[in-house]
Amino acid sequence: MTAPLAGNIPAETNSKPVMRVKLTAWLLLGLLSLAGAQERAPATISLNLEDGAKVEGTVKLVARVQTERLVQRVEFFVDGSLREVDESTPYEFEWDTLSDTEGERTLRVVANIEGGQTASKEIKVVVDNGVDKGSAFHFQQAREAFIEGKFEDAVRSARIALKADSGNREARVLLIRAYLRLGRVQEADSAVDELVRLFPDQIETQEFRVATSLRRARAARNDRELVRNAIDAQHKINQMRLKAVADSTDPEAIAQRALLLIREGNTASAINDSLSLTQRDERNIRYLNLLAYAYLQAGRARDVIVITNSAIRRQVADDYTYAIRGVTAGLLLNDEREQENAFAQAEKIDKNSKWLLNARASLAISDLRSSTVARLTTQAQALSDNSPETAFVRYWALTLNRELDRAKDAFWRAVELDPLNAPAYTLRGLLNLSDGLKPGDEDLIPIGREWCEVALQANPNYAQAQMGIALSYAFEIYIAKRDGKQPEPELAQRAEEALNKALSMARDTAWAQFCAAYIYEELRKSREADQAIRRAAQIDPKRITNLAPPEPFPLLERIPALMFAPMMPAPM
Repeated sequence: MTAPLAGNIPAETNSKPVMRVKLTAWLLLGLLSLAGAQERAPATISLNLEDGAKVEGTVKLVARVQTERLVQRVEFFVDGSLREVDESTPYEFEWDTLSDTEGERTLRVVANIEGGQTASKEIKVVVDNGVDKGSAFHFQQAREAFIEGKFEDAVRSARIALKADSGNREARVLLIRAYLRLGRVQEADSAVDELVRLFPDQIETQEFRVATSLRRARAARNDRELVRNAIDAQHKINQMRLKAVADSTDPEAIAQRALLLIREGNTASAINDSLSLTQRDERNIRYLNLLAYAYLQAGRARDVIVITNSAIRRQVADDYTYAIRGVTAGLLLNDEREQENAFAQAEKIDKNSKWLLNARASLAISDLRSSTVARLTTQAQALSDNSPETAFVRYWALTLNRELDRAKDAFWRAVELDPLNAPAYTLRGLLNLSDGLKPGDEDLIPIGREWCEVALQANPNYAQAQMGIALSYAFEIYIAKRDGKQPEPELAQRAEEALNKALSMARDTAWAQFCAAYIYEELRKSREADQAIRRAAQIDPKRITNLAPPEPFPLLERIPALMFAPMMPAPM
């Protein structure tokens, strides 16, 4: 047999290595493809900003995520700091560039995909709010926008002005005003905090603190702390104003000082100032009326009659003179004849006298004629009477009529007119005490006490608020006994301590003795209770006729009539 030649290998034998090479190649390609699939990003992200874009003001960054899997959340970073997390499409971030320094910033967006995977996109942008134009330029822009009613533009320009110079007080004040016009109270409050930190000794600063604290308090659940902030600021305002006129000998400055001293509860010094004015000019009715008002605030009823007699003898008495004389005679001296004579003279001078309307409203309070009080105070307010006293009396009337929504508005009106309106806080506290006596609402008793404590912060010498605190402890004793429990021993001690403080300021008033009779009865001091109720009837025989110490609910029905009259506004 002839041997085969080397070049003539059979086809089937020669094809096997070739097939092995092809299979290996296909396998390698498959592995490479699989590896590529594993390295491929799970999603792609596109942004509405281009790399290198210039941005200013507030920018809305929108991210679009393309993926076949579930996007759990999208995170937005500025210079590595997480600023926003959005869990639903469209994925957005409102970037306030005024909170960042000018210049290049790095934006990074990270999409978190199911399965623990992420995708990201990063760009560079340039923040340019024109700060280099200077604080004065942007403040002028803000002021012009504010005048034109463009408050959002005013906010933006004022913030840029402050970015250029954080010590620009005018820009900060304008920013607060713009926030308030827009109703952005919380932002205004934050701006006020910064104003207080930088300029604590300016009246305007503290006035903003009052305004923003009270606006926030209206919407807050626990409004007492915010009201306390407003009270603190108002005290600082009054002290700064008192300091400004402390050594002045100008008559008008002395008159203003006397009114400020009364607001601060220092009636003795106010009387001295008012006396000095009347000694300078015995015929100046404004000064005579101011002295009568100071005497009334100090509870010196006889002196009110004396000084109004002086004005009448000098033939300078006006409708305010006769109104304050009449209300003092009727409510504090039980002289109805003199009351009516004085009111008749006031009406001759001005039949639409707002002072006479207030005086008659005070008399109506004493008889619990809330509808009459509401009518008279409405008429007084229509005559441009924006006094805090008139606003309080209206609040009193609406409260007793149980017009609760309107009463709430009236309360805030009274407090806005004067954050040191101790009667308003005390009445609110008494309302809580009344509701707290009902089974299931006992938690309102401490809240009522807190409102009375707020009133004492407004005026430390306000005896009615101190009595409210004493009543709150006595009511807790009453509730414990009502529910068959033993009262805590310290309740009696606290009730008596608060009572003694109240009596030290208002011992010779019917309302104080009336309350004392009830508290002594709860403390099991029957002798003291009997003496107190007899003393109350002796002081005001017309309104207190029952010589038995009152029960809690009758007490709270009667006290608002006795405790808050008279309520005459200041004469100027």
